[in-house]
Parts: sequence; C-alpha cells; structure tokens
Amino acid sequence: MQLTYRGQSYETSAISVEAVPTDETTTFLGRPYARKQFTVAQRQQPTELTYRGVRYAR
Repeated sequence: MQLTYRGQSYETSAISVEAVPTDETTTFLGRPYARKQFTVAQRQQPTELTYRGVRYAR
C-alpha cells in the first residue's frame, strides 16, 4: 500500500488478521455474541530506517 506523510511517499504492507471462532458466547447490551480468537501475523521490521532525512540502522 502506497502512503504519503508530509509529502514523503512510503510503501507499507497490510497486516493479516485471522479470526478463529471459539465455543464461548458472551452477552453485550442484552444480546448474545459468539467470541472469536484473533491472531495477528508478525511483520518483519525494516533494518534501515529514516528519520528527518537521516538514515540509521536498528
């Protein structure tokens, strides 16, 4: 995904979120809901970063 912040363009990837239904139910505002377990895939952090035009490594 192409984004822009203060005139600088950068590329980012979407995080994948997986929702697995569980056997649990809950009640919210008087209505029953089935609960889900969410797992978020870890994305790899870049090794070289830029702050105010200066590049640095983690």
